[in-house]
Amino acid sequence: MTAVDAPTLLAEVEQRIAQLAAPTGPHPVQAAAARAAIGGKLLRPRLVMAAAGRSADREAVVAVAAAIELLHAALLVHDDVIDGDEERRGEPSVAREARDLAAEAGLAPARAKRLGLAAAIVTGDALLVRAIASLGSLDVSTAVRARVLGIVTRAMVRAAEGEHDDVLLAGATPDRAAIDRILEGKTADYSFRAPLELGAVLGGRDEAAIAALGDIGLRMGVVYQLRDDVLGVFGDEATTGKSVLSDIRAGAPTMLSALASRDTAWASVAGHYGDPDADEGAAARVRHVMRGSGALDEVERRIAGGADEVRTLLAAAPVEQPVRDDLLQILSRCVERGR
Repeated sequence: MTAVDAPTLLAEVEQRIAQLAAPTGPHPVQAAAARAAIGGKLLRPRLVMAAAGRSADREAVVAVAAAIELLHAALLVHDDVIDGDEERRGEPSVAREARDLAAEAGLAPARAKRLGLAAAIVTGDALLVRAIASLGSLDVSTAVRARVLGIVTRAMVRAAEGEHDDVLLAGATPDRAAIDRILEGKTADYSFRAPLELGAVLGGRDEAAIAALGDIGLRMGVVYQLRDDVLGVFGDEATTGKSVLSDIRAGAPTMLSALASRDTAWASVAGHYGDPDADEGAAARVRHVMRGSGALDEVERRIAGGADEVRTLLAAAPVEQPVRDDLLQILSRCVERGR
C-alpha cells in the first residue's frame, strides 16, 4: 500500500478537514464553508503525504494536508465568483446557492445576486482564516512552522497573481511567457510545488531534496493545468461537474486558445471566445477550430512531453523509491484524468 492510497491516513485527513470547517455557530456562512470543504479529490493531501515519506510525524502530516485542502476549497469558492461559475463538483456553487435561497425568501433579483456573491467571498475568507490558523498552531519546532508558513505564503500570493492575470488577459492572445506565468502561478505552485515542499519539510529532507521536489511539483502542476484547460472545453460535464462553456465564455487565456488563435480560422470564432452569452452552438464552432488548427493535438503533445520531463526528474531526485512510485502514480492520474 503506497502513501498515495493509504486509506487510514486519508480518512484522518478527511476527518480533520471536516473538523476545521465545522460550523461553530448557526450563521449560514458557517454552513456554506462546511459544505464547500468536502468532496474534493484530496490531490494536495496526497502530495504532502507522498513527499513526507513513512518516517514523518503522522499528526503533523495530517494537519498540514488538511489545511492545504482547506486553502484549496477557499480558492475554489473565490474562483467561482471571479469566473461567474454556477456549478462546482456537480452542485450549485456557494454564490448560486446563496442567491437562489435569497430569491426564494423574496429578495429582488439584483439584491439576491449581490448577496450570493458576498456570501461566497466571505465563505472563502472563513476557510482561508481557519486553514492559516491551523498551520500557525502546528505542534512542530519553531523553525519548521516558520518554513511551512513561508511556503504557504509564497504559494498563495502567486495564486492571487495568477488569478489576476488570468482575468486581465481574458479574451486576449498572450504570448507563451505570459501563459506559463499563469499556469505556474494560478495552479502549479499552490497545488503541486507547495504540497511537495511542505511534505519534504515535514519529512526532514535536506535542501537538495526540497528543491528537487519543488521543481517536480511545478512541472507536474503545469501538466495538470494543461489537462484542466482541455477538460474545460472538451470535457464531459457529467464527469467534471463543471460547465464546458465557462472557459469559452470567460475567454480564458490558455495554451489551447493561444495556439488556436495563430490559425487564420480563429478569426471566424474569435467573437465567441470571451462572449458571456456564447451558447453550445458557438462553443462547438470554437472547438472545431481548436481541433482543426492542431491546437488540441499540440497541447496533448505538451502534456505528454511535460509528463516525460517529470519522470526524468523523478528518476534523478534524491528521494527513496516509494516516493518516486507515489508521485508517478499521481502523475499518471494528472495526465489521464477525466475530471
